[in-house]
Formats: sequence, C-alpha cells, structure tokens
Amino acid sequence: MMQTEKFDNIVILALISLTFVVIGLHSFSLNKTFTLDTKSPYRTFAISDTANGGKSKASLHTKGNKYLLDCHIIESDYAWPFCEITFSIGVDAHNMPSQPIDLSSYSTAHVYAKYIGENKASFRFQVRSYNQNYSLPNDDSTWKYNGIEYWPRKNQYPVDIPLNAMQVATWWLWEKEIPIEYAGPEFDQVLVVEVATGNSISPGHYQIEIDKVEFTGKVFTNKQVFTFIIAMWVFTAIIGLIMNLYRSKAKLKNAEQRAFELKQLNRLLNVESQELKDLAERDPLTGALNRKGIEHIFTNEIKVMSLMFIDIDHFKPLNDRYGHNIGDIILKDFVKLISENCRTSDFLARWGGEEFLLICPNTKVLEANELAEDLRQLIAEHNFVQNIKLTASFGLAQKENETIAELIERADVALYTAKAQGRNKVIVSNNVDLL
Repeated sequence: MMQTEKFDNIVILALISLTFVVIGLHSFSLNKTFTLDTKSPYRTFAISDTANGGKSKASLHTKGNKYLLDCHIIESDYAWPFCEITFSIGVDAHNMPSQPIDLSSYSTAHVYAKYIGENKASFRFQVRSYNQNYSLPNDDSTWKYNGIEYWPRKNQYPVDIPLNAMQVATWWLWEKEIPIEYAGPEFDQVLVVEVATGNSISPGHYQIEIDKVEFTGKVFTNKQVFTFIIAMWVFTAIIGLIMNLYRSKAKLKNAEQRAFELKQLNRLLNVESQELKDLAERDPLTGALNRKGIEHIFTNEIKVMSLMFIDIDHFKPLNDRYGHNIGDIILKDFVKLISENCRTSDFLARWGGEEFLLICPNTKVLEANELAEDLRQLIAEHNFVQNIKLTASFGLAQKENETIAELIERADVALYTAKAQGRNKVIVSNNVDLL
C-alpha cells in the first residue's frame, strides 16, 4: 500500500509539473507572427471609391521599407468616400480566391499606420474572409467584412487590435441576408487585409504611412492547450481509477469515492460546452438573446403569454446618414435601454436587423400594452449617441389557442399596422380582447 501511494504521488506531482510547464510555455513562448510589409510576397495596391461611383484618387508608393498612400478625398454623389491599401494575401492576379490564409489562431493585429501631419481622421481596419456557404469566388462583395474603426490620435502607435474585438458590418449582413449562424467574425479563410480611411472623412489631401500589419498569436490556441491539459488529466485519472478499482474492487466505499472523482472530471469537460452554448444563444453585437436563445421559453408550459415586436423607426436612413458604426452603437444602446426598463421576468431577443422581440410570460396583453407605451415614450425621450432622437413601433399579441408561429405572426401583423399608421405607435392584435 505504501508503494502504491508513493507511486500515485509521483504521478500527481509529474502531472502538476507538466501542467505548469505547458501553461508556462504557452504563456511566455511558442508565439507565431504573420507580417504584411514591403518584403511580403503578396500583391499590394491602392484603391479608392471610384469603383462605387466616387471621385477620390489613391496611389501607392514605397519609401524605404514603408508604404506611402497618397489619397485625395473628393466630394461626390457617393456618400462614403475612401482610400485604402489592400494586401491581397489569398487571391490571384484575377482577384479570384486561390490560397486563403488561416488567421483564426492569431489573437491580435498590430497596425503600423499613421497619417502624416495632424488631423482627426480615423482608420478602418478590415479582414475580408471567404465562406463557401455564402461567398462567391467571382463576387468580392460576398466576402465577409470583419472590421473595426479606430482613431489614431486616441491610441498608441502601433494600434493593437484584438481580433475578437472586430465585428461584421451590419449593413453587409443585412444586404447579403446572412443566416445568424454565419453572422459572427470569421478568420479561417482570409483573402484580403485592408487599411482604409475612416467613415465621414472630410474632402482633402491625405498622406498615410504604413510600415506593416502584423498578426501575432500562439502556436497553439488556448482551447487546444486546455483541451490537452484536461485530456491529460482525464486520461491519467481514468487509468488510475481503473487500477484502483482493480486493486480495491471489494471495497464499496473506495469505489464510490472514485466514481465521485470521475463525475467531477466530467463536469470539468462540460464547462467548455456550456460556454459555447451561451455564445450560440446571444446576439454578438447587442448581447440580447437570438432566436435560438428563446426556443426554451416557448417550450415551457406557460398558461398566459404576451409578445411584442419592437422595430426602430427609419433605422436604415439613419445608418446611411451616420454610418454603420454609429448604427451599431445605437443598437447596443437600444437593447440596454429596453433591458433596463422591462421586467426581470421578460426576455428580450434580437429578431433581425433593427427588429426585436420582447416575450412577457404570465402577462395579459393589457399589462403588456401599458409596458409597451412606457417603453415607447422612454425611447422617444432618450438621447442616443450624437444626441440622435429615435422612435419605435410596437406590435402586441396575447397567446390564444394557437401555435407559437401563429402568435408571432399576429404580433408581426400588428407591428406593420403600427408602421402603416405613421409609426411611433403601439398596436394590439385585434384577435385579443384587452379586457
């Protein structure tokens, strides 16, 4: 028995030591870098808004080991003038996907770009990716826009951009009607990396110096490292459990203890799957529930339920006027405003675009109507970013002897009635008596 315990202790100490070694190597070494600069073997060129009907002009030169982008922003009928430098890393000379680059294991992009001279302009950093489920090889507008906008004067040089902070352009998701399952950023098949002037840039002459764009990450992802550690511990624990059961199969108490240990190990394995489930049930932009996230609510045996569809009035013209970055901020603020002023028993979900669904369990439509009026007034009085004023239209319905699909359809019809009657209204489905 003494030798067995001594052997077990040696194994545990070895596992602990190996765990610390793996974590240490992962944390302080085993790094990798992917660099785009004048020495890179990829095609690099300048483009402007001329392809979109604009008049701006862009030209690219090299200055030593740096790129110099000469940009003339010219006012035209095109509302979003721009110049940009494009690193064509996964397409051929005919702008067709050839060998996409997998950047999914990188964590941060370091952008060495700055305006020459003082100005308040921003940059847009974009990583364009390909997915065969919705992308077309000969149509680069179907390549996903993973991007972020930042202001150089408010960030240290170079700017370090965590890839998980980047978002997919909402206008692109709407325009291409991308399914929710593909709405998040993707970096496993990257075709193009772009550094562009920001939204709402003023007409004028700009010079941009680009030293390089550098992606850094670990040779192994956190998931791979922790999966290896857990698997190592689980495998060793299982082997040890089998040996202990074999040595002491006649002792019921020891067998129960080892079963408990195995259950604890299984719980550790389930932690990651639960986190992935939470991510799948939340809208990545606003944090509200998505359609999958509210499925379990409808399966509960709730005797009384009211639904309200909420639609931001005239949201698309607002997006066109202020830009999609402002639109995204408004959507986040809108969700925060609704969440803080509805009841703790209610569930808010983003149904799509600027349309939201508020589920009110154990609530008759009369009470839901009062809540909707309060929310409608709060929205109309709220100052959003840049002091933008908004209104919203509401469509309400109470569950009767019908399916969930039919209930949602009635609330949707009520919403469109509210919009048809001038918006900024609350309309209750006429199939339900308010009393």
